[in-house]
Amino acid sequence: MRAPHALHYVEAGRDSAPAIVFLHGITGSRRYWEKRVRPLADRYRLVLPDLLGFGLSPKPYLDYTMDVFRDSVRAFIEEAGLADRPIMFVGHSLGSLISLEYAARHRGHVQRMVLMSLPRFQDPATAHALFWRGSPHYRRLLNQQSFRHTLAQMRRSGLELTFRYMFRFPWAVIADAHKFTFKSLTSTLECCLLNYQVDRVLPSVPPMPVLLIHGEQDSVAPVAHVSDLPERYPYMRLLAINGTGHHVFLTHTRSCLDQITRFLDEPISL
Repeated sequence: MRAPHALHYVEAGRDSAPAIVFLHGITGSRRYWEKRVRPLADRYRLVLPDLLGFGLSPKPYLDYTMDVFRDSVRAFIEEAGLADRPIMFVGHSLGSLISLEYAARHRGHVQRMVLMSLPRFQDPATAHALFWRGSPHYRRLLNQQSFRHTLAQMRRSGLELTFRYMFRFPWAVIADAHKFTFKSLTSTLECCLLNYQVDRVLPSVPPMPVLLIHGEQDSVAPVAHVSDLPERYPYMRLLAINGTGHHVFLTHTRSCLDQITRFLDEPISL
């Protein structure tokens, strides 16, 4: 019998192959990755869940805290038969935070992580200011949509990045960006982004190879906020990609896949 809040998911590749679990960001779904990671299925088992409250997964009325996300991913991994196997995580934004929380709780089970657009804020006010400045979706959520601020955001990003977002966002991803409830969206934003400091969990994450992939023009989770992490945690490596923002995987898919493949092929030496 499936758990009452069992996550919806898709997968590809051989069951016996090394497993990679992909965790999407807020408002996203497994379709953020689904078509674009297929080249990895020749060598890996790809597991792509919809996080609780998003996509086609259940959307219970509860507080969407980091503990809730971490534990729902754990229940999913147990159901998928991966709890006793080494796994790797690839996460985007919220998904990268959940990956870190999972690795801190289930030590030794996670071998590697690729964390894209990792949000790192020192306090809620800073997080709110960045979301307001860089996300028109956040401004709409607050019923304070500002055409002037949106134009300013486009000027900061530049026309090239604006057009990349327009033409490289798959329609399926855009459609799934509406598959949430007001509760799952606002509670996740409040508990896991605005009022969450990743520095609280980082000391508890066991040393393992971690690749940080970040857009140099990310206005929601600025690359400057994570630039010191490799110095503080030598097992981490930062790759900053020019000409892109928060959705680096969608605008630079090929580059990201190449970097991920090289990273996964490297021997573990800590």
